[in-house]
Amino acid sequence: MKFAITDIETTGSYASGNSIIEIGICVVEDDKIIEEFHTLLNPGISLPPFIIALTGIQTHMLASAPSFSQVADDIADIFKDAVFVAHNVNFDFSFFKAEFEALGMTFNPPKLCTIKLARKAFPGMRSYGLGNICRDLQIINDAPHRALGDARATTSLFYKCLANVDFDVVQKLMGRTTTENFLPQHIDRAEYDKLPERTGVYYFLNQLGKPIYIGKAKNIKKRVRSHFAGPLNTAKLQGFIRDIHQIEFRETGDETLALLLEDSEIRKHWPPYNRAQKAKTNYYNIISYEDQRGYLRLAVHKGKYASNIIQSFTSSIQARNWLIETTERFNIDLRLIGLDTGLEKKEWPEIDEHNNILFDALETLKKEQASYVLHKQGKAKGEVAFIYIEKGLFQGFGFAPYEVQITNLEELLTYIEKLPVTEINQSIALSLLENPRLWKKTEVSTWETSESL
Repeated sequence: MKFAITDIETTGSYASGNSIIEIGICVVEDDKIIEEFHTLLNPGISLPPFIIALTGIQTHMLASAPSFSQVADDIADIFKDAVFVAHNVNFDFSFFKAEFEALGMTFNPPKLCTIKLARKAFPGMRSYGLGNICRDLQIINDAPHRALGDARATTSLFYKCLANVDFDVVQKLMGRTTTENFLPQHIDRAEYDKLPERTGVYYFLNQLGKPIYIGKAKNIKKRVRSHFAGPLNTAKLQGFIRDIHQIEFRETGDETLALLLEDSEIRKHWPPYNRAQKAKTNYYNIISYEDQRGYLRLAVHKGKYASNIIQSFTSSIQARNWLIETTERFNIDLRLIGLDTGLEKKEWPEIDEHNNILFDALETLKKEQASYVLHKQGKAKGEVAFIYIEKGLFQGFGFAPYEVQITNLEELLTYIEKLPVTEINQSIALSLLENPRLWKKTEVSTWETSESL
């Protein structure tokens, strides 16, 4: 079996919009190098200063070098019956694939990553970056950050790995469908294997253990895998994959709970690779107050905190609609609820009469504004999952064991995970109140005399 151990230098860190400027390949068969291939390539542009500083390659050095199209056939012949091997193989592979596709050619040899192989051969190393692991294993690299120098160093690392693992490990790693081929370089297969094929929320953590992306899934394992299935051809995607050092998860057993938890966790941690749900939640509270003339009034107050709150919403339209519906229902003068009505010339109502009407309306609404517990089978046998909605506002969710025999709200709230009100979870809560679907709905005021959840 032949292995084409490859390294490249490029104009940038991602295949889309960048080009290869140097290729180094060591072809290995029967424990020896049978061929070496090296060439500079002319990308047709001036090199960025940071690439010049990193590699030492100057723009003028590439002026007489061939283009990729001129060496494409030679490269295709090398990989025709060889395994594509590289340190962080998906990076190098993405550039070759993009270059060949630009020429209308396919490029799809089997792949092998020496980072993954080194993790199997030398578990527990402080770092698996090429420079660090070569130093730790006393591999000399005479030309770091040059394609042929790094390819030769990778070849030496490859030999050392083969001496420490059975060859069936190599064959498994280079299988076209193997998990190892698409996982980020810092993620072990064992960590991926621990992911459940059940509903919940997953977290991609960086080297410091902080979330860089949070997502929800009906099948956590399948969804995590889908993040790494496509080509790594953008700077953002390559940076994203490179930054993932750990994967964690929380099972919820229910898609609604996963959506509620995801929304809350994104707003809590503000992961850099999550775009949605980062906007600050606005609160629009219906408040009551008495004006200088003695009229009891209603108004919309924007902000999380206010006194005399009657009802809260997460959009101004919801708050305005509630005011209009309330005034129509109880025949309240529109001028006394903060709306521009065009009724300025109409005679103002008698103060006591108006105040009595509005007071009675608020008392009626207060009695009607019930609190509810939505509940169903939990994520495991022997437990109940619940969502608590207090006077129309989402409060949180939790899981409680059946054997506790919960019969009142105080007992239930010892198991709740309190979450902040947001546009998303409030919308979900109101939707569930109108149509519980698979959830059972219990009104808190009647709970004391009802059976336990």
